[in-house]
Amino acid sequence: MVKQKVSESAIGVLWEGLKLYCTYFPKYGLYMLFPVLGQFIGLFWVFGMTYLFVNNLEYLTREIPMLGSFIPMFTCLLLIILPGMILWMKAFWDYLVAYGALNSMTVAAMSTGKIYDFPAHNAVVTRRAFKFIALWLLFGLFTMASAIPFLWVLGLIFFVYFVLIFQVFTFEEDVSPSGCFKRSLMLIKGNFAKTLAVMTVLFALTYYFLELGVSVIFDAIKITPFFLGIFEPFASMFPLDSVNAVLEAANSPIITPLDIAHSIVQNIILFLVVGFTLPLRSIIWTLWYKNLSDRDGVPAKISKPSRKKLDPEVLKRAKDKE
Repeated sequence: MVKQKVSESAIGVLWEGLKLYCTYFPKYGLYMLFPVLGQFIGLFWVFGMTYLFVNNLEYLTREIPMLGSFIPMFTCLLLIILPGMILWMKAFWDYLVAYGALNSMTVAAMSTGKIYDFPAHNAVVTRRAFKFIALWLLFGLFTMASAIPFLWVLGLIFFVYFVLIFQVFTFEEDVSPSGCFKRSLMLIKGNFAKTLAVMTVLFALTYYFLELGVSVIFDAIKITPFFLGIFEPFASMFPLDSVNAVLEAANSPIITPLDIAHSIVQNIILFLVVGFTLPLRSIIWTLWYKNLSDRDGVPAKISKPSRKKLDPEVLKRAKDKE
């Protein structure tokens, strides 16, 4: 059980979560290193290799005439980008797993003061992989439905009610994927305003203020110009003439390859910031879940991650560390 008392106020939970994140940032940062950078490097490989292949296709078809046909050309391109695709898929899966594993790590940090044995925390999710995938599919369907313009307000309301689904999945193993949504709704019911306040602060901090701060740092240490030099030639391949013709007719500013490069760089910065602050959001929602479940009269059954189904080598490493 969690030994550290959780604050009952929204401000207290936010403050405690921020302190935990800063205290254990090296461990959380190490854990998120591959899920975040692996996706970035994988996509960079896919788009970079595609750019080089297309740019040199004329030369390649002269040297290898077989590439003049669509099927050999497509097969060659697929083989070139395959390593990047595999890397991205593995990192993306690990990023999804982190939505559950980070909750387990938060409890470990609170109850023992240590975070180690990442495979044991991942096992909280991976040993129930089918249910976890089903939960993500349900969440994906909900997200797509919420993207319909006339459902935006309703979608936002239910997004607040469903914000604890991954905490419910992690700590209440007998609950079904659809039951996670129902349980989250029941926990948030009567605490909507406070939950919305916590969500708003988290969104502003991790999606805006930190992204803005990192952008300033990247500009100061000349990382942004470096990336602009990489992405501007790539952006010049986009068919902007027809788009700009429409924009000029509407008396709107035209789009240049540099504009697209700037947009790509800003999205990369946002991706990195959001990725490495996922632990902060997971910590705070875990604390909020513990807070509400205790008030609900059904204390959260939070315990150390089970190791029953872990690989023997993982068990041995964990035992040596202990």
